Amino acid sequence: MDNKEFKQEKEYLAKTIGAIDGKIYELNDNVQKQKEWALELKKQYIRDLREYDQYEFADNYNKLNEIMDFTDEQIAQINRLKDIREKPYFGRVDFKVFGEEEKLKLYIGLMSITDKNGLYVVDWRAPVSELFYESGKGMASYEAPDGTVEGEITLKRQYDIENSTLLEYYDVDVNLFDEYLQKVLAKTKGDKLQNIASTIQEEQNKIIRNLKDDVLVVQGYAGCGKTTIALHHIAYALYRLKNLKSSSVLFFSPNEAFLTYIGKVLPDLGEENTRNATFPKFIKRLLKTNTPVESSDEFVNRYTFLKDKKQIDEKLKFSMREKMQKWLEERGKNLSFVCDVVVEDKTYEKEKLNEMLQNDFKHAKYREKLFMVCEYIYKQTKSEDMGKKEFILNEITQSVNQKCRLFELYDDFLTDFGYQKLDIDNPIYFEDAVLLCVLKELTQNIIIRMDIKHVVLDEAQDYPLLFIDFLLRIYRHASFSIFGDINQKTVPGELDSLKDITTLELAQNRFSFVELDKTYRSSEEIVEYSSSLVGNPRHNAFRLKNGEPVLEQQLEKTLTGIKKQLENILEKVDYKKNSVGIITGDTQTAKEVFEILAQNKTEQEISLIKNAYSVAGTNIQVVPISLSKGLEFDTVVLIEKGKLFEHSGKNKFLYIGATRAINRLFVLKK
Repeated sequence: MDNKEFKQEKEYLAKTIGAIDGKIYELNDNVQKQKEWALELKKQYIRDLREYDQYEFADNYNKLNEIMDFTDEQIAQINRLKDIREKPYFGRVDFKVFGEEEKLKLYIGLMSITDKNGLYVVDWRAPVSELFYESGKGMASYEAPDGTVEGEITLKRQYDIENSTLLEYYDVDVNLFDEYLQKVLAKTKGDKLQNIASTIQEEQNKIIRNLKDDVLVVQGYAGCGKTTIALHHIAYALYRLKNLKSSSVLFFSPNEAFLTYIGKVLPDLGEENTRNATFPKFIKRLLKTNTPVESSDEFVNRYTFLKDKKQIDEKLKFSMREKMQKWLEERGKNLSFVCDVVVEDKTYEKEKLNEMLQNDFKHAKYREKLFMVCEYIYKQTKSEDMGKKEFILNEITQSVNQKCRLFELYDDFLTDFGYQKLDIDNPIYFEDAVLLCVLKELTQNIIIRMDIKHVVLDEAQDYPLLFIDFLLRIYRHASFSIFGDINQKTVPGELDSLKDITTLELAQNRFSFVELDKTYRSSEEIVEYSSSLVGNPRHNAFRLKNGEPVLEQQLEKTLTGIKKQLENILEKVDYKKNSVGIITGDTQTAKEVFEILAQNKTEQEISLIKNAYSVAGTNIQVVPISLSKGLEFDTVVLIEKGKLFEHSGKNKFLYIGATRAINRLFVLKK
């Protein structure tokens, strides 16, 4: 490393930090003035309150709210600038545009930094930043708003900056320097997923910046960065598409704990977190029910140990949609009113209503026909009371010859095909929740939030093809990005590869399918071990061997013995500085392990993820295997105790657990 060059880089970093400090000072000054202004406005508002008419009252109230909102935005910007100050940029590219004398020196960071003296840092999502991620030294081009800009890259540089101090720089060529990336990947991870803007690889970058395909399907090996890519793809889309907002994006995740784990990535990238949904939360909202809904992890625990899986396997087949549709068509032919409908002393004769069903609304969906009759009668009342519409619909459903409410209709379907009916004393089972969604879509026009413009489906291998098709149908005007690892599939169904999604009617002619086989998370020792569990010798570990082999030990038979084993491991890996995931085969075992370890650990040190709604923020987390997908830890301890680790298909679950590990993996075998 050239001393003169290093000195110049330190000087540029100091200038950049000076520009950030100047912006922080300016914003703080603005915030203080706005607070004083708001306080004065409040005093004036209270003093003159009696003299205001309703319009002046509203005007002053709105003005005060605008000031406070603007102030909050500026405070958020100050906080972000303080975070960015620690590492204002991570890369540089020198680009000489053909025909220009001066070459551009572009420093790339998480956000643009400017002041009156010019541009210091370019946002990683800007078009010109493409040069840093896609091109090596030599001829290159990027797409600017005014067209293609061609030129030559004369330098690419990567920076190691910590606490506003330049530690080192690396000159690189085609892609990010392997030595630097190895160093970044080997670093200790916290209890939250980190952004990867400084180390985005070429294959990841193509996915992140793909805005042309409406249905983007990504299948990748555990640790290839699928979730991180998904979040960076969202951040990139929010930056580049002016009509897209965080509130217009719906992110499906495995459970609430996972949402907590990924919660800081988008804010780090300068964007607000999106709307989110888990399977149970989405189903309850869609079906408008307070009945608990079985999550996919609860389903897996139930399904794995069933002796007779035939009914469930049939219910989750893609052909069920067509079977339901034909059943509804036959049923709809006989749908009719058996008595008149009386509303506000006015009688609507059954003959007239049946004529509407058979002629006016004959092409409408099954339940939609009744909604349209309801709308017709409601308009006749000239009422604006929506409660009256509910009353009319109730009268209509009681006047026809068939059960038409969704759950009653579903029970009839189950009965007609010899399936067991819903048990009202139990949660709605996963497979029934899927079919209720499909039935609702087939019988009526589902009203969803029209402002949802993009849907992200993570861990897609654990949704039946039937449910993915349903999402594509109800969000047909939205774009999709779908991520998963078929090796981690634990839910039955015909999804043999995520590529099967591209064959769906609403995905055809608008999709892109990408397969990622490189893993960046785990050391080569861990990748070799986890691959062997699923009989997949083909693996592409980017990280080299770190000299820490996977250690297998015999699991002690008593809880006291297990506690001693775990305490020894925790001390060995320095749990106070490193995140540790202790993964068991079921929730009961996780609870037992947590209780014995928590005897001499504080709440700030250890936590238990006991269900899909649990959240954690401690260095030691005890997790049942069914809730571990998507998480990662510096060290993982697999305890081969608990239901899912004690049956013939246990290796798939052990694979899921093993691939959560970054640097160390311990396996306590039963």
